[in-house]
Amino acid sequence: MAQYEVIVVGAGPAGSTAAKFLSEKGLKVLLVDKNKFPRDKSCGGGLPCRVLNRFNYVKDKDLIDSYSYEGVSYSPSLKYKATYKKNTPFVAMVLREKFDMGLVQLAIDSGAEFIDGRAVKDVKISKEKAKIILDDKTEVDSEIVVGADGVWSVVAKKTGLSPPKKHLGVCILHEYDVGEDTINNYFGEEKMCHIHLNFQGIIGYGWVFPKKQHINIGIGKFSPDARISKTKMDLLTIYRNYIKILKRTKIIPKNLEIERCKGGALHFGPLEKTYTDRVLLCGDAGGFLNPLTGEGIYYAMSSGEIAAGVIIKALEAGDTSENFLSKYQENWKKDFGKDIESLPGSTRKMGGNLEKFVRLASKNKKLADVALGVLHGGSSIQDYRLELIVRYLYASFKDRFEIT
Repeated sequence: MAQYEVIVVGAGPAGSTAAKFLSEKGLKVLLVDKNKFPRDKSCGGGLPCRVLNRFNYVKDKDLIDSYSYEGVSYSPSLKYKATYKKNTPFVAMVLREKFDMGLVQLAIDSGAEFIDGRAVKDVKISKEKAKIILDDKTEVDSEIVVGADGVWSVVAKKTGLSPPKKHLGVCILHEYDVGEDTINNYFGEEKMCHIHLNFQGIIGYGWVFPKKQHINIGIGKFSPDARISKTKMDLLTIYRNYIKILKRTKIIPKNLEIERCKGGALHFGPLEKTYTDRVLLCGDAGGFLNPLTGEGIYYAMSSGEIAAGVIIKALEAGDTSENFLSKYQENWKKDFGKDIESLPGSTRKMGGNLEKFVRLASKNKKLADVALGVLHGGSSIQDYRLELIVRYLYASFKDRFEIT
């Protein structure tokens, strides 16, 4: 008999969510991560408010650091800017060290067993069971393994689900502790977020996310590039220039010193297949993220919840085959698939129009509201695509003929 019914590899938002929902149903679950917790994560820390609507326990457990009510996006030339403001928060800010640890604790409280500081080195699947082998050579058996172990997923690689070539983007960032007074002086009570689209010609954006006492500043390049190490070096130069621009435009304090940046890689486009016998992939391991912004927490947690639902039914039916588990991919596609299945080149195609788009949005509040709502992840791309196109065309027509 297997030691566990489910092993979840990776204790980020996807893995912790899956472990929580599985454990709540009384299943024997092991959650394992290579890092010691609490641990930080390379991330802007902007949480779309639809996460709170779907997973209301996040707010109830006090895992939110702050809320932003206002955002501004700048055109690539910095000549135009479009502002978005609401009476209710459009994005929640989290500190990933606290947020991820909070989600892990929820899984533990629900009954999951947690092992941290142990890397999974191998995964073996047979007709009788699934087995993981840890870095200390410990072997652990289960009925099903959930791979929630990030872009470089060992579970995906060892089970043949990881493709030989990935569409990858790269980001670098740092979270600066500047104190609450500085945050209030520079970003106000609304905690205005700043987005600089295609900064210095990159296909991506720079961001400034104020939190309670931290400023998260980063640059993300979202066009695929196989030369990850070179891209990081190029981005570091752009990052330094970005800091200079932010100081010159008085978005951040002049005395802020650049600190050691963290980097990360991102999938662009979901894996062709996110399931096989006794295995499901969630979150970054499955390539689940917003193709316009690189945001992935909503899709990570949603995929963890969906995976748990399919696994519960699979164990009830006594069927952990690839055929049965294919329902997982059907379900996530119905749930959020249309949001994330844009081709990796979609952001590149948008690049040439961003200057005009921001110029139009700067003069058209309704266009700005829809566009920035989608950009910050508060709205589904698919749900608002038609409205976005219609408002853009109308704004273009109005601009051209100067309709009043």
